[in-house]
Amino acid sequence: MDWDWSIKKDWSKEDKIYSRKREVSNKGSREHEHLIGSIYSHKMKRSVQYESFWGECLFYYLLELDPLTIRYYEQPVIVPLKKMTKDYLLKEEGHVPDVLHFREGSRPNLIQIKGGNNYVEQEKHLYQACKNYAMERGWDYSVVNPKVSIPSIVKENILSLVNYLRPREYYGDLVPEVNRRIAYQGKVEVIRLAKSFEPKLDYRFVLPLIFHLIASGSLMTNINKKVDHTSEVTVGTIFSDIKQLFVMGESK
Repeated sequence: MDWDWSIKKDWSKEDKIYSRKREVSNKGSREHEHLIGSIYSHKMKRSVQYESFWGECLFYYLLELDPLTIRYYEQPVIVPLKKMTKDYLLKEEGHVPDVLHFREGSRPNLIQIKGGNNYVEQEKHLYQACKNYAMERGWDYSVVNPKVSIPSIVKENILSLVNYLRPREYYGDLVPEVNRRIAYQGKVEVIRLAKSFEPKLDYRFVLPLIFHLIASGSLMTNINKKVDHTSEVTVGTIFSDIKQLFVMGESK
């Protein structure tokens, strides 16, 4: 199967089936209430809740920047579990993984996100239950540690670039001209490209457009260096450099 999610127009069925199965809470965070919150998802056209800034939020930002991510659902399903109590009674419980990810060219991926400072493996019985649940539905299952696996400079760039995802009204008229100049120059500094529009247009109007094109996957720059006005850009996508971040946890 090609998993061509980009041609799928109606997601209403999935929106209902994979609606959030629990609300985020501060349980377990005590002195760190600020860790929970929500972001606006340009992929989902709604707010998406997270319980950990350096875990779920950072990973959702990565999904927002990934041009191949078509859709994702937070806290999407309840995985049934059977647990033996101290009284040797079999008790049924449910575990809610963090996200179900639909990426172009890939089967759906059910994902558990860890947000600590060190690599954390999921408890074996939870991992196996979630993996079995995913396999029964033809999905993959992954455990990710974005705070640990993503280099610091890349994290800084992700947190900066997501601010440029929302297009401004005037962008549409300028995009063809930016593309024409990139095609002619091949590779050029952001500030030089922006100032090439003067005196016809103030370069400060062009700068956010260039960062928007980087964030939305139309322009490539070195994501392993600080992305700013001195960065060189060319045709492509930053995921040419950070695609390894989407190599999810495999079977253990």
